[in-house]
Amino acid sequence: MVRFRPETRPCAEGANLVSDEPRTPLTERLLDLAVEYRSGMSVVHATGEIDLSTAPRLAEALAEQPGTVVLDLTRVAFLSAAGVQAMLEVRGRGRELRLVAPRSCRADRVLDLTGLTSILPRYESVCEAVAP
Repeated sequence: MVRFRPETRPCAEGANLVSDEPRTPLTERLLDLAVEYRSGMSVVHATGEIDLSTAPRLAEALAEQPGTVVLDLTRVAFLSAAGVQAMLEVRGRGRELRLVAPRSCRADRVLDLTGLTSILPRYESVCEAVAP
């Protein structure tokens, strides 16, 4: 019988288990959020990855915005269920959330598979989303 042992290589304190790089705050490195105001709406531009480690930061940024919020997912490389949940929480608080996710963006498939686009309005561009 063959037994496999877990890797026993020592790991320096503060080291990342995936690589030998020192840890950095994942939310800062993986997700960039920029906010602008157009036509009385808050437009949150997300760039990077929305996953379990960054979704709380996204949820906080969306909750802080006044009025209708437009979330631009055009530059999101990865979207997990945690990100979808963050978006649903905003809607659950009675806030209007509009998604900008062109068919060519990477988040498109997740939005379609989860059915989120049947709940939240989806637009091809920020200009469309902020139009009256």
